[in-house]
Amino acid sequence: MPLHPKIVLKGGKERHIRHGHPWIFSGAIERVEDSPQPGWTADVVSYDGRWIGRAGYSPKSQIRARVWTLDPAEEVDASFFQRRIRAAVDLRGRLGRLDAAGGCRLINAEGDRLPGLVVDRFADVLVAQINSAPMEYWRETILEALEVAVRPRAIYERSDSDSRGKEGLSKRVGWVQGKTDGGLSVEIEEFGARFSVDIERGHKTGFYLDQAENRALVRALAGGLRVLNCFSYTGGFSVQAALGGAKEVVSVDSSQPALDLSAANYALNGLSGQNGDERFPHLCSDVFKALEGFRDEERRFDLIILDPPKFAASSGGLERALHAYRKLSRAAVPLLEAGGILLTFSCSGAVSPEAFQRSVTLALADNQRRGRVFRRLSAAADHVADLGFSEGAYLKGLALMVE
Repeated sequence: MPLHPKIVLKGGKERHIRHGHPWIFSGAIERVEDSPQPGWTADVVSYDGRWIGRAGYSPKSQIRARVWTLDPAEEVDASFFQRRIRAAVDLRGRLGRLDAAGGCRLINAEGDRLPGLVVDRFADVLVAQINSAPMEYWRETILEALEVAVRPRAIYERSDSDSRGKEGLSKRVGWVQGKTDGGLSVEIEEFGARFSVDIERGHKTGFYLDQAENRALVRALAGGLRVLNCFSYTGGFSVQAALGGAKEVVSVDSSQPALDLSAANYALNGLSGQNGDERFPHLCSDVFKALEGFRDEERRFDLIILDPPKFAASSGGLERALHAYRKLSRAAVPLLEAGGILLTFSCSGAVSPEAFQRSVTLALADNQRRGRVFRRLSAAADHVADLGFSEGAYLKGLALMVE
């Protein structure tokens, strides 16, 4: 391959790259020279020939290239990935997230200047997800660098996201180094709670580590309260609420396997959830139908958690997503006692914090209720985000006292 094929941008399209955004869309490119193959590194230059950076090329994706570096002296080779991975691991150590039994987001793609790569650590097991053609090109180098930097007991690959199809890549799942004695289940500790993580079938890499600090907040708030956890998945918020002394925790999710693992997580924490403890019921249901049923029963709660899946995959679904957030909050608010707490989240990167807040505000107004924000919520500190890449701050939430 040529040392550096060239991507020539259209006029004015280099500005966002210089400001730290790593994506180069196909529509921003004037021409590509020297026929780079998927994953090859190319020089990125402005329309008038000024050098801008180096990027990995992905000819089948709308995100045609992802920027590796803006430093002309920095080559993209094995040592480049070793340095970036080592820096990501060191940062988690500085954040206090490398305790041996815990879990953390070890590499957060664009946030760690490694676009297309996500690595989560569950105790001594790593789960890696490669989502782009450039990162796929460097796969073996990356796995070797992870082994050197972390020395895990095992590495499991969950390269099964839908984004791989957009990159012209097939899905890949399985052990790439070592195996665990417990098969595909790994146990972790998180802010005083214990959780079993299904690294094979769980969503994403098996567990939503981005909500770790928000789950700890729920534990601090839940003492003596009646709690409703919607889209409860494997019970992260539910278990922390119960450990915090909640009087009642109702978990609602449409997946029975997720609820089964939630019940097992109760038992793992000595909360007897697997034995049907009446304080911690699990309801397998569509959340909107469940909320309607609770309303008909005139049920009331002191703390409600709304953590739905992504309602907007792109900006094209923005209005539909905002309507869904309003509808969801509108259905939940009547179940909340006056002076109760609402924790509501959006994990859609296309939804801005301002737009999300407005949807919740309108839902409160629909119910003739008002709310006061006592904390704005985001992803845990280990989910670092580049200031120039607003999409990286995808998780946003509001902790409200509702009158």
